[in-house]
Amino acid sequence: MSKYSIRPIALAEGPRNGSDYTYRENFDITQNTACYIWYIEGSRPKTLIDAGATASMFAEKGAHETGLISVEDGLSQLGMKPEDIEIVIITHLHWDHVALARMYTRAKFIVQKKELDYARSPHPIDAHLYERSDFEGLHLEVIDGQQEIASGLSVFLTPGHSPGGQSVEINTAAGKAVITGFCSTLKTFAETDLMKRRGWEVSIPLIHQDIREAYDSVLAVKRRADIVLALHDPRFIEKALIP
Repeated sequence: MSKYSIRPIALAEGPRNGSDYTYRENFDITQNTACYIWYIEGSRPKTLIDAGATASMFAEKGAHETGLISVEDGLSQLGMKPEDIEIVIITHLHWDHVALARMYTRAKFIVQKKELDYARSPHPIDAHLYERSDFEGLHLEVIDGQQEIASGLSVFLTPGHSPGGQSVEINTAAGKAVITGFCSTLKTFAETDLMKRRGWEVSIPLIHQDIREAYDSVLAVKRRADIVLALHDPRFIEKALIP
């Protein structure tokens, strides 16, 4: 089975309330978070996780982000251009994970059927999270459930934050790394004293479709992964290579 490394490319960073990723906790804490794309080093075809967004796009939504690097410059450091990417696995279709998709002109985009169906007609409470113009007309490969993308690289459903979020399991020299299919930081997975009193092993994102599905998905990743790569954790900003 192939073994890969992961190259996180942090496009932007900015402050969030601590409760955004730890349900009913840390209301009085501000934490730094990041927006990433993740290149799977050694992948054939060349595979990226998520398409990314810019700091200016966050600003349009009312968030205060600082730009760190462009997609072009981030990939250039790895000896590539956006048009070299052949597969983009979209964890979920919230705009900050797909907004820059059209930069990858030769790529096909792997998305879960449940996610796409919902994104095309979201409930008003979620409508601000989806922009149909971001994904309509792309070369989409629509899948349903767990699927192997390449040897040692697969996706599995982790709904709750969104209806069809998919996490990405990557075989590495240090074990199975999982890039979460839901917005989270590593604090989402850390068991606090308050959580223990509630009988929780993990927390969940504040934004969720189904609180029980969200909990089960976070727990599934925690139990499945040797290395958890939480989508918005700032600890990967300075990390050039995982593992």
